[in-house]
Amino acid sequence: MKVYVKSQSGKWLMPTNPANARILLKQGKAKVIQRTPFAVQLLYEATEHIQPVTVGIDDGGIHVGIAAASHGQSLFQQEVVLRSDIKSKLDTRRQYRRFRRHRKTRYRKPRFLNRKQSIPTCKVCGKNAPASKVICRACLKKVNGVHQKYAKIKKSVFRIPPSIKAKKDIIVRVVKQIPLPISQIVLEDVYFDFQAMENPDILGEQYQHGALFYHKNFKQACLVRDGFKCRSCGATSTLQCHHIKPRADGGTDKLSNLMTLCEGCHEKHHKDSLKLPKQKSSFYISAAHVQQGKQYLQNELLKITPLQTTFGYITSHYRNKAGIEKSHINDAVIIANKQAIPLDWQIKTKHVQLRKRSLHEATARKGRKTRNRTQKRNNKNVFTLKGFNRWDTVRYKGKVGFISGFTGASACYIVDIEGNYIKNPIKKYKQVNLRKVSLICRNQTIISQ
Repeated sequence: MKVYVKSQSGKWLMPTNPANARILLKQGKAKVIQRTPFAVQLLYEATEHIQPVTVGIDDGGIHVGIAAASHGQSLFQQEVVLRSDIKSKLDTRRQYRRFRRHRKTRYRKPRFLNRKQSIPTCKVCGKNAPASKVICRACLKKVNGVHQKYAKIKKSVFRIPPSIKAKKDIIVRVVKQIPLPISQIVLEDVYFDFQAMENPDILGEQYQHGALFYHKNFKQACLVRDGFKCRSCGATSTLQCHHIKPRADGGTDKLSNLMTLCEGCHEKHHKDSLKLPKQKSSFYISAAHVQQGKQYLQNELLKITPLQTTFGYITSHYRNKAGIEKSHINDAVIIANKQAIPLDWQIKTKHVQLRKRSLHEATARKGRKTRNRTQKRNNKNVFTLKGFNRWDTVRYKGKVGFISGFTGASACYIVDIEGNYIKNPIKKYKQVNLRKVSLICRNQTIISQ
């Protein structure tokens, strides 16, 4: 494993081996500045000679591979696990806010178009413009719909959804924290053809003749495909369309996610967990997130260092040529340097929520004028106890983990990077006494191991 080195002036240098770092620490010529990845800072002036280091990024919807290589040698490997619960938490917050607003100001008229960042602005008069437009209807009417006068006007930069923006921001943040002198970033550019992913033989006009082309709606298409019979019992009456992956969990109305069931089987499945016949379902939410946020990610990475893009088929060719197994880390190594060989170790990083959102005021209490701070359910929102914070890296019985929460007056829960609990092996419960826990380092929204 490499030991990363920072100069006395604060610039990252090329890594060294653990033996040299041990000697520098014993002689007092260096100090430890971070644990994961392990890095030291020199306490004396030294020459700051560096070599070109290229960072390769294999973007993904949940798992992202990041690697750094120089002169055909891999120097840094990291796998980042992104959060996928942001949209559901935003929906929950929106629901609570609407209920609270209705309780308190039910007679006040709602404000219209008050989200300034989401509204396009006319480049001519400065007023609001229609969605995905740069000119309002009034200015467009003055020139009789001719765009030549405004051809040089650049399109407005619209914001991307918060869930996707959070994923791309954490990638940029992790790249900035790489303990190496980065000279170039190579990002794998992706173009997903979702229809070809489901039907590899699709050609020409078949793109315009989708599964719903000859049907009124998705329900009729599902019934026709299944022969107007229940897929579970074969009944032909009271038929309904069942979503294999619920809409609330990100499921869609695509035929691959629909199944014809009768009313009785549909109810038994949801209430009594009736087993249904298997059906090949395809979900491309992660691919859609990667494609929708790639332009924003490229613009943010350009602010760090020069950016270059590559394509997946090039990565696949060189990976197969070298006989390397497919994974996000291995792809990132090939993207960074086609001759590099992946190392036998990697850093796994997980993006976590720093604090639990307090929604205990959602239930209205008649006559209450002060905040509800005395209820027992508020204990779940504790994020610091006995000098420990949530997600601190700690050691317990020789094992290193992270505090995921607190319970009682002096106990906590400790998990590893995979989410498995670290507990006393002779006890059945998962709680750990804080007196037997030693602090290693502080964390906020990123934990690494």
